[in-house]
Amino acid sequence: MPPPLSVSSKAVIHALQGIALGTSCAIGVIMEDRRRRISTLRTAIANKEKLKSAKRYHGVAESALRLDDAVFVGGDELQWHQLEDRNKLRSEHAGLQPQPLRRRDPSGYPSPNTGPALPLESDHVLEPSPASNAAQTPRPSPPSVQGSTTSPSDSSRRPLITSTQIRDHFQAINTPRPWKYDGTISSKPHSVNPHGLIKKVAEILDGESEDKLDRAIAKFFEGYHTYYYSLTQLDDECIAISARLSRECQASGRWEDANKVIAATIGAGPLEESQFYAHDPISIIKFHLRQAGGDGRCPVAAVAAASQIFLAPFKEKPRMCASEVERVGKQLFTANLLACQLPVTHQIYWRIFGLLEDPDAFTEWSIQELFEHKDYKSVIKYFILNYSRTKPDNESYNKTIDCVVYSVEAMDGRKANLVIRAFGRMGCPGKGFLRTRWIMRLLQAYWRRCENLSMVEALFEEVSSLGLLDRINHPQGVYRTMIEITVKAREEAKTRSYYEVLTEKYPDMIRDVALRGFLALVKAEAGDWDGVFDAFTEMQPMRPGKEKEYDDAFIMILKVFAASHPVAEVRDFVTKYTGVLDVRMHHYIVTMLANKYGDCHDMSGFISWLQHCSEAGFALDASLCNAVLYNCWSKWKLSFPELHDVYRQMRAINPCFTNNVTRRIMSQAALAQGKRINESKNDHLVHSKTIAVNKLAYTGRTTSRRDIYEAMNQELNNGKPMIAVSIYTRALKFGMPPCPHCLRLAVLGALKSSDNGSGRAMELIGNAHKRGDDVSSAVSMFIKYQLNHFQAKSEDIILLMRNLVSRFEALRIIIDSAVVTQMAMVFVKLGSHEKAIRLCTYAKIQGGHENLCFSRQSIRALLTAYAYTLDVKGMGKLIEDLLVSEYSTDKLVLSHLKAARRTVQKIRGKVGKALFEILDRGTKLVSARRTETRKDGNMISQETLRIMKDALADMLKTRATTGEQHLGAGQDMGSISEAYPDDDGLGSVTM
Repeated sequence: MPPPLSVSSKAVIHALQGIALGTSCAIGVIMEDRRRRISTLRTAIANKEKLKSAKRYHGVAESALRLDDAVFVGGDELQWHQLEDRNKLRSEHAGLQPQPLRRRDPSGYPSPNTGPALPLESDHVLEPSPASNAAQTPRPSPPSVQGSTTSPSDSSRRPLITSTQIRDHFQAINTPRPWKYDGTISSKPHSVNPHGLIKKVAEILDGESEDKLDRAIAKFFEGYHTYYYSLTQLDDECIAISARLSRECQASGRWEDANKVIAATIGAGPLEESQFYAHDPISIIKFHLRQAGGDGRCPVAAVAAASQIFLAPFKEKPRMCASEVERVGKQLFTANLLACQLPVTHQIYWRIFGLLEDPDAFTEWSIQELFEHKDYKSVIKYFILNYSRTKPDNESYNKTIDCVVYSVEAMDGRKANLVIRAFGRMGCPGKGFLRTRWIMRLLQAYWRRCENLSMVEALFEEVSSLGLLDRINHPQGVYRTMIEITVKAREEAKTRSYYEVLTEKYPDMIRDVALRGFLALVKAEAGDWDGVFDAFTEMQPMRPGKEKEYDDAFIMILKVFAASHPVAEVRDFVTKYTGVLDVRMHHYIVTMLANKYGDCHDMSGFISWLQHCSEAGFALDASLCNAVLYNCWSKWKLSFPELHDVYRQMRAINPCFTNNVTRRIMSQAALAQGKRINESKNDHLVHSKTIAVNKLAYTGRTTSRRDIYEAMNQELNNGKPMIAVSIYTRALKFGMPPCPHCLRLAVLGALKSSDNGSGRAMELIGNAHKRGDDVSSAVSMFIKYQLNHFQAKSEDIILLMRNLVSRFEALRIIIDSAVVTQMAMVFVKLGSHEKAIRLCTYAKIQGGHENLCFSRQSIRALLTAYAYTLDVKGMGKLIEDLLVSEYSTDKLVLSHLKAARRTVQKIRGKVGKALFEILDRGTKLVSARRTETRKDGNMISQETLRIMKDALADMLKTRATTGEQHLGAGQDMGSISEAYPDDDGLGSVTM
């Protein structure tokens, strides 16, 4: 019989029930605590993401998120380890040096400071403290090699640097990387030992497995993304293993992986020079420079990678491997110039310059390289800063100074005074002599830039005080240059003063042909043409051997004469000097006469003049074709088909007419008339061409106003106004001289760019006005654009014009009279005829005109206004002024008169009849004068042509008997081509 079962006592049962209840409650509390903590962590991560998305909290969020009070460790362990207070942490890290800002890792990994937020399951995540409940950022964990990296064995099949990273590479090189310490301490993960990781990489490299290099690279980058590099013993160990890994990759021919390793190490911060060269970086740089693209040049990505290695930051001034660094640096210098990476080029220059003990030859080479790539500003900069403080040898000294002087001229006289001062302190090779032409060209360039005689005289005095006149072979050339400048400044008294000093010191200069030409120019500007003829008569015996100076002197005189005489008299003037005084035909003379015929629209005379030049033996070249074509388009307003016909006819005379300038002129004409012109099929090739623009205008590396204007004009015609404005602003920063035409295009581009274009345009005008530039054309463009594109009621348009006038009056800018008359035309269209009359009167006073008929637009506005206001007296005075003005034979004015006559013909009464009689009389008188003028013009042209033919026949007959004697004398003197044979052609230096 089984023993009876024991019955538990009630106390035991109650105890067991209590244990079960307590256990279930504890489990519930634990689970609830776990749920609450996980929820809090998720909230913190969400808050962090919100802070990251708000730009204004970026700096605050990063610093706040790093200062956590608790670290959640152990994955599934529910333990919170409170950190010690921050003061204690700061005292423990008192020796910690500031961390450098990190760039993007070239290997493709993100930088530790910029890693993405990890998911909740990460092993090393910062969690918010229950007490502070502040959002914290997660600490990035080492990325998985399989998931985050590409196997090193596949590195040969992918490019070194993708095209999307090129900008990042150059931006990283260009951006200075100062030390920065924000007071934050980043807690390192407790689960990984960095010394063990480094040891693991070394063990992998010491192994014998075939994939040891792949595994070592993957392990190295795992550690790189886990730890922050700093100046501790840990860094030395990491850099040592990095150097070993780089050498192993190079030995195996894995140059891409070697580049990634050294780039990662360089990105961690400044290195010791020995640590850097332990990676064998020169071999990696040479590998990059050996790459070749489709155009035969080194790819931009390879140049960027090599430059990043070359410009590695060091803790101290570099001193090692100077010769090798210079050799490789020169290649990088040129490669970056070809890639248009000028900031990187300058960094390379200063790295090499600071390393070499004697950098004179390198500076000389750099100046010549920069000059060949048209970086004239840097040429001047390095000459003043470095080269002028050296004592160069005579091997390439002259070539280098030629580059500097030409750069000053190309920059329109920029820093000419500083270059002359540099001449005063530098040591010249040999006997210490300078070239005379250097001083002359610098003075001329300085005059062209400032056009201020007092400033040029001050610079000349500085040349004398520095002793430069004693260090040149022919100081009389410098005095002659000053006489030339004073003549151009129209300071006759100072011209005489310099001439007396020159002839007193150098009596032989009395027979200098160029000097006498400047003195003859003074007489020409005074209107003493008999004195000019006598001067050339005295100069004629000095002509042999100085034919060029003799012809240049006549061209200066011809400019003055043509400005104040009609075309028939100019042609007689040219015939007199070429036939009697043996002045040779020059392309400028041909162009000037052609332009004069074009100005008066005498096309028959124009063709006859070209035929005469061709028969006289003058070879028509491309420069003449370009000048004539440009004037036909811009001044004579020929349509594109007509312009193309002229181009074909002139090309038939000489097939060598076409060059880049010709193509630019034809392209501009095609663009101005429209992108598509429905003309003959023969024109479609010309229409489709674009303007040949210097690419340096887009990068802001040129000060040529023509190149800047062409680039801006093309972008405006292509519908890209903002690019045109940016080209103008970059050119100003680079040192472009004032250019009203470029300013006008910039204002037009700003107006076309956006809704707030008027504000940007006013800013451009205001800045130019503060600099003292001419803003009249820009103001005219601004007002005309506003009037043509503003559509509103009459009251609003009148208010707009008042506001425009008041805005420019506030800036003390005078509005051009042509713009005022255009505003008057707007008032005429709006029916405010009295205001239009007042505006025309105001324009007359402001422009200093004698009467109201100073422009076609003013005549048109007043004819319409007087007709509608029935002002008989005003109409009569207007017709009287018209008959004594230059528009009394104008075709367009005649059409305006006829239109006004038709208008008043409809008005009945005495007033209408009186107005009609006045306008009818004026119309008949203008028509009669036009007929008379045409007859006179035809008669003068025919008579002039007959005289020219007779003169040509007489000249040929005279030269047939005396030509051999003159030819023999010219051949005897042909070897004398310079004013000073032992110098570099002073006589050829002109303005």
